[in-house]
Amino acid sequence: MKKNPSAMPKGEETAEKILDAAMKAIAAKGCGSVTLREIAKEAGVVLSQLNYYYGNKDGLFAAVLKRMQENYITDFEGRLQQDGSLQDHTRELIAFNRSLLLEEPEIYRNFLEFSNFAMSSPGFLPFVERFVADISDMIEERLYGSSAKDQSDHSAAVMTRFILSASFGISLQHFLAPDDKSILSGFEMLEAAIPNLNVSNSK
Repeated sequence: MKKNPSAMPKGEETAEKILDAAMKAIAAKGCGSVTLREIAKEAGVVLSQLNYYYGNKDGLFAAVLKRMQENYITDFEGRLQQDGSLQDHTRELIAFNRSLLLEEPEIYRNFLEFSNFAMSSPGFLPFVERFVADISDMIEERLYGSSAKDQSDHSAAVMTRFILSASFGISLQHFLAPDDKSILSGFEMLEAAIPNLNVSNSK
């Protein structure tokens, strides 16, 4: 759920415009190719303003990651039916990831770009690691309950990571071969596997 810049204080509006521009530029050109000057131009601000709010490229990318995380959780919670079963919630997570790929592909593109960028940027790598860990933790808690973290078998955590990893893997294949419609059936295979997956909150 994107914030409405017109409803924000001036400083926050400028910061959000920069994030909007960064999201578009990274998805279009990639982390390694895009420059801060290009992002500032896209946002309609001078480079010094971008540096003021985010410092450097790592700082800006970290802020984009944080926004992606917040939007992902907010949008997913908006779809989650509180009275659904565990299997219902798991299916909803898979369906949400599929719809996100089709409706907001820049989210997946940017994550894949960030992951690649982190491999050659030790300073940025912890931000990507934290992003994945936080997303996984929040999904795990919402799907399986906070008590799942206290269990020795870690099945809820494994399930969450499995679904996220499969979803990003499918997205990568989709970007490489967008005309191959069979790739998206990977989400259907994930859903079909749910009844056979044993996810428990108890020892």
